[in-house]
Amino acid sequence: MDAGKIIKDERLKRRWSQAELGKRVGISQPAVKKIEAGGTAKSKYLPKIAQELGIPLARLDPTLSQDANNGNGSASGTNNVGKQTLQIVPGEVLMGKIDLPVYSIVQGGRGALVLSSEPFTSIARPHNLLGIRGAYGVLVKGNSMALEYNEGDIAYVDPNRHPKEGDPCVFQCHSDHGEVQAIIKYLARSPDASETLWYVKQTRPAKRFTLKKADWQICHVAVGKQSGR
Repeated sequence: MDAGKIIKDERLKRRWSQAELGKRVGISQPAVKKIEAGGTAKSKYLPKIAQELGIPLARLDPTLSQDANNGNGSASGTNNVGKQTLQIVPGEVLMGKIDLPVYSIVQGGRGALVLSSEPFTSIARPHNLLGIRGAYGVLVKGNSMALEYNEGDIAYVDPNRHPKEGDPCVFQCHSDHGEVQAIIKYLARSPDASETLWYVKQTRPAKRFTLKKADWQICHVAVGKQSGR
């Protein structure tokens, strides 16, 4: 039985949709559909899929079986000395659970970048955000953001960290009718509670300017990214 059929059968036993399995693994529903159809027999996500379905990885890819790699030993199976069972490293050890909400920035009216009101997906939580309440990700749009963040990247955001000079920050402007504009810029200097302005800068094109704190009420520190490249 091929890997795609095994995955589909095991998924259906658990009454999971393709979208549910994808969410657990960290891939899209179309990607799961393609794997089940046999389109990616050597997918790098097979170890994570095997882990989520609770099945040996060797069932999905026999080349990862210790027996297969060792020529299966003797016909009677008498020489098993030194053989090791392949251990699957849980994804939570490499990254956190897939519970970090990601919001997209979309083009709004008059050229504004608008932060979505609901997360469009969840991704594995990086270690520097483990246990951080309210942490989230932002899908970057445009190329005038902070230097490290390119279009298609997901910026990791820690809303509890105190911003300081040089930090890339996600600034949010909440309008009266519920729309949230968002930009990522560098802090040009550490904020003072008595000041009414954020002093910021960008790199593309290079310039410095200010944002009114009364308009841009929220400043959250970006602490890393998942590359979109």
